[in-house]
Amino acid sequence: MVLFVLAAGLTAMFNFLVLDAVAASSWGFWITPGLVGLAAWFINVVLVYRSRYLKTNYVLGWYWFVILLATHPRGIRLEHAWVSMLWAVWLAMAYELGDERKNGLVSRSNLGLYSALLGVFSAAWWSSILPALWTLRAGNPRQSTRTYLQIAGAWAIGLALMGVFWTMQGQTWKTELETLAISPVSWHLPGPGSMVLILWLILALGETVRALTSAKKAKRRGLLLSWIGVVWAFVLYAWQGPSVHASAILAVFAAPHMVNLQTYMKRAWMIRLLDISLLLAAFSAAWWVA
Repeated sequence: MVLFVLAAGLTAMFNFLVLDAVAASSWGFWITPGLVGLAAWFINVVLVYRSRYLKTNYVLGWYWFVILLATHPRGIRLEHAWVSMLWAVWLAMAYELGDERKNGLVSRSNLGLYSALLGVFSAAWWSSILPALWTLRAGNPRQSTRTYLQIAGAWAIGLALMGVFWTMQGQTWKTELETLAISPVSWHLPGPGSMVLILWLILALGETVRALTSAKKAKRRGLLLSWIGVVWAFVLYAWQGPSVHASAILAVFAAPHMVNLQTYMKRAWMIRLLDISLLLAAFSAAWWVA
């Protein structure tokens, strides 16, 4: 309840500052805070129990929220929360690849099929098959070719199902693939929130190396999965730009690193600086945009 109220309340305040009068009068303006609060809870629940290493309290959902806030200086919209929830499910499936309690074939097939079906929302998300295959090496580099083919085969089945659906709707592969034309984004200096997040990620990289030498297997693998997602989100943005909501995807993969940083920080003020710095950067950017 505390997480829901904080996320919803700060979202409403932030959007009030940055959105114009037309956007503020729409029905989405009033629904978005509630959905963001629900998404923070959902992401926290889904990932904490699937990862087998994250803390069983609200901090993961909270860090997802402050990262989302910091990387969207022009306001949080409904689609940002939905995208993050979709990718939280993807990451939860990726966590299960290394869970000995799960059926390996089922876990790999589910991840491949889901990676394909994400293309319903954006054709560029078909490329998630690449990080899906990469995740197999995160836990054990010595994987048989068959395990990779199980993910790829399920992904191909998902594409075939979508092709059948498009044919029934009178659409073609050509019309869908046209959206994947390479159009590099013009690079510019990131906003304050993104800059603060990049600084924390640089620090998190060093702590990941530390964890790889001392942490348990589930944590080591989880951190590597998060880095795979972070790298893919940056590549996705460079390839397709903001239209694929790469920042909302990045928030899902970057949040576990903030939790890991909190674990290794010894002083309370350093731990508090994590979320406070992101919040200050977000609201300073909001003031500038306004």
